[in-house]
Order: sequence, then structure tokens, then C-alpha cells
Amino acid sequence: MFDNLKKKLKEFRLRDIFKRKAQPQIPQELLNNKPLRKAIEKHHRRKIYKRLRNIFLASAALSTVLQSAPDLVSTKFDDFMSARGYDNNLSQNYSTGEIRVYDRFNPLYPFHLAGREVAISWHEEMKLTHLAAIPLAIETPFVYTGALWKGFSDMIHNNQLDAYSMTTNDKLSDRVNFIRPPGEFSLNGFLDDFSGVDGGKLTFRNDRQDLRDVLFEFVMLHEARHGDQDKRAYITANEADADLYAFRVLQSRGVDPKLLNEAEMIVANARVLNATMGGDQAHVSTFTLERGGERIFDSYEDAADFRRLHDVLEEADVRNDRNFPAAMSTGNRYFYLTLAMQRDGLLNEDPGMKKAAAAFVRSIEYFNQTAGGKIIDRKFDLDKVDLGFMTKEYHPAPDRLDVPRPPQQPKPSA
Repeated sequence: MFDNLKKKLKEFRLRDIFKRKAQPQIPQELLNNKPLRKAIEKHHRRKIYKRLRNIFLASAALSTVLQSAPDLVSTKFDDFMSARGYDNNLSQNYSTGEIRVYDRFNPLYPFHLAGREVAISWHEEMKLTHLAAIPLAIETPFVYTGALWKGFSDMIHNNQLDAYSMTTNDKLSDRVNFIRPPGEFSLNGFLDDFSGVDGGKLTFRNDRQDLRDVLFEFVMLHEARHGDQDKRAYITANEADADLYAFRVLQSRGVDPKLLNEAEMIVANARVLNATMGGDQAHVSTFTLERGGERIFDSYEDAADFRRLHDVLEEADVRNDRNFPAAMSTGNRYFYLTLAMQRDGLLNEDPGMKKAAAAFVRSIEYFNQTAGGKIIDRKFDLDKVDLGFMTKEYHPAPDRLDVPRPPQQPKPSA
């Protein structure tokens, strides 16, 4: 009897059981049979899970196949650059065995990306120990799903500068470096995404299209350099090195020195603004470009200096919220807060942050000059900035302890 009712109820859609408006009308004895309804609901859930499983398996199979057919989703680096009017042998400046560039809006791109993320994960972990197979097997569905979602998100939420590269940590000649290229950005778009500066206000010494072209090439050379690097933990060092090497390649290729110098100035100052305003210290290469080289420790020290500066400015901005005009931009507020810290000598206690703050002021002044003085609000009275809270001993609330405080040691003079 139960099986007969179950077969009969399968003729109706799941939602009809709850809406009770099915055509033909569902018999009342079926609707009142709770065990039967639960069985049918379970049956429908299984159908849904089965469909999702089949979709996942088909997706994984497609991703696996694409690993052996990279031409379906990508182009060789030299061919990609040559098609856009650049030199067709740029890859000879790199040690990576092969460099390929993804087609940004190829519908197969997310599947290749997800498969490659999984392949690299297994490849790198299994080189260390075969015992990694069990945790990797558990992690793989999550790694794959996350990478697939990222791939589709890249295509939907189009960002002109969402460039990155993916490669293994194998012997250089055995590596294949896949690059997601930047979009066909304008100079204004580059500056806006790179540092938040409104490029439309700026006047440059070189032609804007020439600057745009050399900056596009710079980004591509930067990403290609990641294939030559140690792919372990040195994120900050690798980003600074990629900037430095990209400019060295451009110099070796005979790019006009005046054009190259202005492009480097744009990047160096934009990196400073990004690190100070947006908190992205991993990419701050400015001091590396000045030094012409670095130790790994140098890059971490640079990033830490800008991170401290950003954190201090963020708090000082909150504390001085009412001291600034309501319409004043965050960039202007941070500029005046930095000047106030310099005025009060607060930065003398931290040479690294002092250097980062000086770079921030220079970068603001650089972009203000190229904008004809339209970025900085010179009318603000610096005396309105109050940083006294920074030098007072911090007491969130009165102490309720009988234990006496230890005597406070004076700060050593700089």
C-alpha cells in the first residue's frame, strides 16, 4: 500500500505537496500521510544532490581535460604581447620554461583556473610528503570550488588591474606560469585602481597614451617575473622584486628614458599612496626601486613601516574627526595628520615610520603638482589637528587594583 501511494505521489511536483494546489488535485489521504511525505521529500533531496554531484563531477572532468589543452584558454606570452604591438620575444628575459596569458573572458577560464589551483596544491604538498594525500583529498573539493567561484567572480566583477600569476615552485625550466592579464585600461583607470587618484586631474610630461602603453607592459612584465621567483612565503619581497625587474626589462629594451622615468615615478608614488591609504603594504616597492635592490628583510621592514603609519593615521583620523571639514577627503586629512606628526616630532621615535611618512608627503605633493594644485586643500589650519592623545599614558578606565604601577621609563632620545 505504502509503495503504491509513494509511486502515485511521485507524479506530483514537490512544491505542490505544500501549496496543495496541484492539478490534478492531490488526494487528501496522500497529503495527510506524514511518513509518506517525508519519504518523498527525501527522494527529491536525493535527486537534487545527485544533480549537483553530477554537475560537480562534470566540471572537475572539464577542468582536468583543460590542463592538457592550455591553448583553449590561454595564449603564449610573446604572442599575446606581440598582438598588442609590443616586442615578440619578451619571454627571453625570464627563466621560466613557459609563460602563458589567460583570455580574460573565456568561459572556460574558471574551469582551467580551478583545475590548476588543485593541481598546484597537490604537486607542491606531495613533493614534501606523501602523507599529505589524506588531508589534500579532504581539502580538494573546497579548494576547487573556491577557485571556480573566484574564476567566475573575476569575469563578473571586472577590475582592470586584477592581474596575477600562477606557477609551481619547480625547477625554473620546468615551470609554466599562467598570467591573468590586466584589462585594456586607460591611464585614468590605472591610476584610480592603483592608488585612488583621479587621473583626469593630472597633467603629465609625456603623452598619456605612451604612458598607458608602458604601464600596461610594466604590469605584464611584473606578473611574468613572479614565475621566476621562490613561490614560498616571500610575498612582500616578490612584489617589490617584480616591480624592480619589470622596469629593468623596460630599460634594457630601450624605452625612452624620460618616458620610463615618469612611469616609474607614477608607480612609486602610487604604491606609497596605496600602502598608506588603503593598507596594501605587500606591494609597496618604492624604497626597493630607490635602492635598486633589496634583501628579504628590507622588504618586510618597508611593509611594516607603512603598516604602522597607516594604523596611526587611521586612529588619529578618528580622534580628529570633528577638527576637519566634513567634506574634506581622507587623503587630505591623512596629509595634514602626517604634517602634524612631523611638526610635533612624534615620528622621531620611529625612524622607519618617519621615512614612510616623508614618502607619503612627497607622493601627495607629486600628484598635487601634476594636478596643478587641485588635490591638496591649502586653506586648512594645521593647528586644529590635536595629536596630544598619542603621548599620554593610555588609561581606558580608572584602575581598580591595589597593585602599584611600575615607574614609567623615559623614552630614549633619537
